[in-house]
Amino acid sequence: MVMLLIPLWVLQLHGSSFELGADVAIVSIAPMIFAIPIGAAADRLGSNRIVLIGSISAAVATMLSISVPNVWFFGLWQMLAGLGRSAAWIGAQTSVTRERNDVSRRAHRIGWLSVSAQVGNFGGPFLAGLLISRTSMTTTFLVSAAAIAAVAFSVTARDATVAAAKSKSSSSPAAAESEGRHFGRAYQLLILPSIRLSILGSIIRIALIAIRNSFYVVFLHHLGWSPLSIGIVLSLGSAASAGAAAMTGKLHRRFDDSRLLYVSLFSMAFVFILVPISPLFLLQAFCMIVFGIGNGVSQAALISLLSKGTPARDQGLAVGLRTTVNRAVQVTAPLLFGTLVTFVVLPTLIAGLGVVCLASLGGAAWFLRQSPESGPDNPRAL
Repeated sequence: MVMLLIPLWVLQLHGSSFELGADVAIVSIAPMIFAIPIGAAADRLGSNRIVLIGSISAAVATMLSISVPNVWFFGLWQMLAGLGRSAAWIGAQTSVTRERNDVSRRAHRIGWLSVSAQVGNFGGPFLAGLLISRTSMTTTFLVSAAAIAAVAFSVTARDATVAAAKSKSSSSPAAAESEGRHFGRAYQLLILPSIRLSILGSIIRIALIAIRNSFYVVFLHHLGWSPLSIGIVLSLGSAASAGAAAMTGKLHRRFDDSRLLYVSLFSMAFVFILVPISPLFLLQAFCMIVFGIGNGVSQAALISLLSKGTPARDQGLAVGLRTTVNRAVQVTAPLLFGTLVTFVVLPTLIAGLGVVCLASLGGAAWFLRQSPESGPDNPRAL
């Protein structure tokens, strides 16, 4: 829901293109700074506690973000809400990537984590568009906050008790000493080829998603589309993502993660070249469905690469590192777009993003083509 609400709320407050880009970008500033410490906390304290704290804090900040009708106050509260949502997502990813005993079970859990995320993305935009049309933006924000808070109920009392026990057992001098070194240890993971590929893939994927969630919505709004129509198109893409994510278990048995990642990202980037061709609903729906399929496959492929290439004790750090990179892209991409749209028309910029991402994919494939794979599941380079 949030991906549709943020740009529409800024437009309702008569914010400029730069303010829109700034508010979309500012959501990711706090997660960009604190993702690695949160990942380290998930390794040390347990992922369930991180999910619990993140979801509750995100819900509160989402409600407070509309308490003052000001673009910059809205951005500040959304930054804190983004930190909470990122913490919950880091905890969830760490939980599934830590599965070491059964590779097929890990792939199954990763696939269903991706499905659950995409189902939320599917229902969110449609529900947001419907609520805006039938009620008001304020009501829609309150429903969004309630949906985020509901994630906390996925953590049972027993989970919290186990996490507390792990917290006490890990509060040793050695653990405290390592806290100051988790940034360095996280960046040392970049020597692993699978980690480098997952980071590069994340940059391209998140840049495309960030613009779809912000300036693509503005593009359709300027074409005269209603919030409900925009929500339907975005929801179609998310439904396709959920379906693709559900198929990742079978896909991973037939194709390797890197090949799935390249093909899925190529389809996502190529869609942006097609988007400005026509405002017809059928074309935009087709583009978002193709984008959604690539999104669902790429998300599972990235999580799988991260899991297979990272030592068990550093799973949270690896997730935190990837989240830091993701949030850095979510900060820079909307800001850059918000600045460039002053000089270049929006349809041209959207197509240009697709071209740049395709070129980046080609460069990544060329630079990493001879890198030996390594990690717990394939220990050759370390």
